[in-house]
Amino acid sequence: MKRIWDVTRPLAPGIPAWPGDRPYTRGWTARIEDGSPCNVGEFAMSCHTGTHVDAPFHIAATGATADQVPLQACLGPCVVVPLARLAEAAGAERVLLRTGGLAPTVSQLAALPGLRLLGTDAASVDREDAADLAVHHALRHRGVVILEGLDLEGVPDGPYELIALPLRLAGMDGAPVRALLREL
Repeated sequence: MKRIWDVTRPLAPGIPAWPGDRPYTRGWTARIEDGSPCNVGEFAMSCHTGTHVDAPFHIAATGATADQVPLQACLGPCVVVPLARLAEAAGAERVLLRTGGLAPTVSQLAALPGLRLLGTDAASVDREDAADLAVHHALRHRGVVILEGLDLEGVPDGPYELIALPLRLAGMDGAPVRALLREL
């Protein structure tokens, strides 16, 4: 049996939220212990909390929304590499970056001509202080899906099959994702 890694950050109280975004909260609308026949939970958060896809609409008023993200880009062979060795992924369609707190540059990504999806273990593909969001825009112009907030700890570098489907949130700028890697 091929090994599967769940590279999704767990959504739980205290998960970091981007400054100014709504933090994750959860509660109950019904509880068995209160006499209800079932438990019914609820949660609220920014679309960009934890592991998520940035839809083009996140940075472009006329961009595609989360329900329009091309799912073909979210499924298939990928490679996990540290940012320092990004050039080794030149032929890959899906690249998941172990960033070490850094962010790729537009010129580094230009060296990946067939890129369809870029994932990162960081909260953003851009530097936290990048007001121009140059990497987001460069990827959007190329039609590359952005996957952020991955948990790559314990996952060896190398090739995998990626399964990272965003929730079908109509009209939204991003969506939570359950991201899995399967050994090839």
